[in-house]
Amino acid sequence: MRLCLPAPLVAVALLLVAAWLAPVLQASATPPPTAYRLEPKPVPDLPAGRASMVRGKASATAQRFYVEHLHMMVPVVVTLRPLDRNARLDLVVGKYPWEPPLRQGTVKDGEPVSFTFRTQGEFQVAVSSTHEGTPYKLLVWVGDEIKPALKPVVVPASQYREAGGRWPMAVIATAAGVLLVLAGVATWLVRRRKRA
Repeated sequence: MRLCLPAPLVAVALLLVAAWLAPVLQASATPPPTAYRLEPKPVPDLPAGRASMVRGKASATAQRFYVEHLHMMVPVVVTLRPLDRNARLDLVVGKYPWEPPLRQGTVKDGEPVSFTFRTQGEFQVAVSSTHEGTPYKLLVWVGDEIKPALKPVVVPASQYREAGGRWPMAVIATAAGVLLVLAGVATWLVRRRKRA
């Protein structure tokens, strides 16, 4: 049996489905906020580490940046400095893409705000202002790897012997005495059992 639906009914059904799906499709079509990757490079004025410097104008919509390929033995400093003494700027530092921030600060009275930390992988920075077009400078400094001085785990036999690696005579004598006492007690117990 073949089912035939009138064309107007099919058209109305398709329009209803399209109207129902339009908000869902439109919401998924909005692009995520743009984030710019910062690549720290050596700077002649800095004696150690690498840096990325950004000069921009902040607005209510946050300007977002991120730094990748970090590990726990590398220190990081993020500093936001206003170019106008009366500027109010907000700095937000987070670990994962724009989830609740781990650190946040506000520039007031022309004083810069700065965060020092270590992290594994990447981190994000967002700069915003309540006043449109507020000029700022952002510095992200990534230090050189810190290599702690560790003693070697394996020690050559010659160094072990020099450090008093032999058993002291008192320890050997005490161990021999304890063994003799245990042997005497064991012999006494065996003889006692044979009598009983």
